[in-house]
Amino acid sequence: MGFVVVTVSMVFASMPMAAEKFDYAKVKDLKGMELIEYFNGLGLKGQEALDFWKNIPVSKANKQVHDVFQKEGFQFYLDKYPNAPLYGGYAFKMGMGTEVKGPMSKQPLKLPFTAYVPLKEGPIGDPNKTYRVGYTIHGFNHPWLLNNADTAIWEANKHSNVKLTVLDPEFDNAKQARQVDTWVAQGFDGIMIWPMVEAPTGPPIQRALDKGIPCVSIDRITGADDITNRVTGNFPANGTQQGMYLVHRLLKETGEVKGNIIMIRKPLGGTADSMRTGHFLKVISYFPDLKIVGNYHNPSSRPDSFKQVQDALMAHPKLDVIFCTGGEQAMGSAQAVDLAKRWDSREGGRRIIILNNDDSHETLNATREGKLAMTAPYTPLLGALGMRILLSKLAGEKLPQDITTPDIPMVTKEKENVLGVETFTVEEWAPYAYGPRMK
Repeated sequence: MGFVVVTVSMVFASMPMAAEKFDYAKVKDLKGMELIEYFNGLGLKGQEALDFWKNIPVSKANKQVHDVFQKEGFQFYLDKYPNAPLYGGYAFKMGMGTEVKGPMSKQPLKLPFTAYVPLKEGPIGDPNKTYRVGYTIHGFNHPWLLNNADTAIWEANKHSNVKLTVLDPEFDNAKQARQVDTWVAQGFDGIMIWPMVEAPTGPPIQRALDKGIPCVSIDRITGADDITNRVTGNFPANGTQQGMYLVHRLLKETGEVKGNIIMIRKPLGGTADSMRTGHFLKVISYFPDLKIVGNYHNPSSRPDSFKQVQDALMAHPKLDVIFCTGGEQAMGSAQAVDLAKRWDSREGGRRIIILNNDDSHETLNATREGKLAMTAPYTPLLGALGMRILLSKLAGEKLPQDITTPDIPMVTKEKENVLGVETFTVEEWAPYAYGPRMK
């Protein structure tokens, strides 16, 4: 077993669709049902259907949505985010993965991607050397981040000459920078980082790289463009799926895409917010009768989300949609709708639609109960993948800078076909969910 020091303070792929396969120059001039008819005529299914919507350009059909997209500079973030094919031809099939007990959380977890970038158990590199590795990841008090750290520790424990130190900078960017600088001064062999936002992490990671220390970022990207490796998730698919589901749901209900939307978002400038919101806005920009009536940010706070939605419900008697960029936003939103007894307050007595990201057991349970209309999975169980990549680098293996993870289909209460993509039911995806299991 390795040494760990913990301190508290179906087949799915993600392959970029060739833009030339579709006439996107024509597509961006389509409006509403014109786009739906064009898409239906292509006969796309599965990953190809998702890729069509993921790569679609922003439209001017909805001026308000287009203006928000441009004002917040989403195209910059979308262009910057890595878009590489899955490494080594990897494909995920339902049922794959490894059941483990989280070393920190003691929670049962099923890690979906343990066959991705495999690394043989036992010593790495020079068996007579102890490799000192650090992982700085915010928020052991949050189940997503705690379980992410769990998986990194689990992987490190498989390699007897690896000593892993895990630190929690507690959402303090300056503290995280100091942790990296301390490891650089101590001559650590490798560093892994989960950055809350990009810019503050650039200088310390660059200082580590300048000293020849391999660095790997997990989930979100840093401000250091030449970082050794970047493990990126399916943020683009998340926001795209939320937009796809909304279009599908409104068409199913009334035959038209029309309604008032509020957005409850993560901090401005973070990878999760920019990617999810940017892709969501691209999809809905084609539908002129959708209107954004509120746009809020909070630091993934359930109480803040509750208050923001409570205020929005008072201001908008006919609110149709709540778009959320994270599970805390979604659960806070559901609590506000519960308290206000507004679930069926849309025109015609239809139910308010909450679009959720992040697949905790809690959010999946709320999806099963019908409080969340859909969930776009974004597994935290990536720490092990990042650790395998870092340790492979220390062992002398060559890997591409960008390792992307598969696009996982959205989860709905009942199986549906959403614009060519078949959803998972809650029961199907629940084994891979994170956080405490619901009783």
